[in-house]
Amino acid sequence: MPDPTSAVPSAVTDSDPAAAIDPAPAAAVDHAGGAPSRFRLAAPAVVVPVVVSILLAVLAFLADSVDGAPGRLMTALTSSGFAWGLAAFLTAFSAPTLRRAVITATALLTATTLLYYLLILLVSRRWSGGYLEDGSSADMFGLLSLAIMTAAWLVASLIAGPLFAVLGHAVRTAPRPRAALALGTASGLLLAQSVYEMAAVPPWRFPDIPFSDGVLLPDITLTVLPLAVLAILATLHRLWPSWPLLITSLAAASAIGATLWSIPNTIATLL
Repeated sequence: MPDPTSAVPSAVTDSDPAAAIDPAPAAAVDHAGGAPSRFRLAAPAVVVPVVVSILLAVLAFLADSVDGAPGRLMTALTSSGFAWGLAAFLTAFSAPTLRRAVITATALLTATTLLYYLLILLVSRRWSGGYLEDGSSADMFGLLSLAIMTAAWLVASLIAGPLFAVLGHAVRTAPRPRAALALGTASGLLLAQSVYEMAAVPPWRFPDIPFSDGVLLPDITLTVLPLAVLAILATLHRLWPSWPLLITSLAAASAIGATLWSIPNTIATLL
């Protein structure tokens, strides 16, 4: 699918080097209010990521307090690598330029992480109230644990944001082989958490647990939805002729991503 931002206006001349760098047309003036219309057009690009960030953080925070099968399903849909990664990917996918895609996707993940842990710090305060073996308060250790996890996920956001931005933008604008490679890689990364968790604790090791308990719901959800994203976007963008690239990149990215998922889980275990 061609990138509408790639066409440079024919009016560009050597005397206007700035226009050659920024091919976007000059802002039209709204004669009713005198304000440039590009700011109106840019408003949704700012508002939508902010709203998505707030919704993700609040829903992920609320999911922590829901028990049983509903809580497990809610966690999979709102507080997982799939949910946050998909939000960054779709934000980048809809961005008009790669630069905008990187900024919005990274800002979304960073803001969501900060707001989520801020809610834990100030609202639920689940880091407080513990005691050490000698009976003294463990609040300082709780705060330290919270700070370390916040820092770890902020680093992850600063890496995942640009990565999903490049992949999302490529799916929409790159030629078919590159778009297929990008979509397969993105879908594999969205699938990686499920691959890691099923490899660490295979569901078939618990044959006596009834399905109604919802133990398998996160695994099923986090497996089916990334594959559905791949199928839908591959169909909409007619990428199936490049199916070898789709499948190969999906498998490679899910394997690499599953390995990387061991890092935050190791940190959480040590804390």
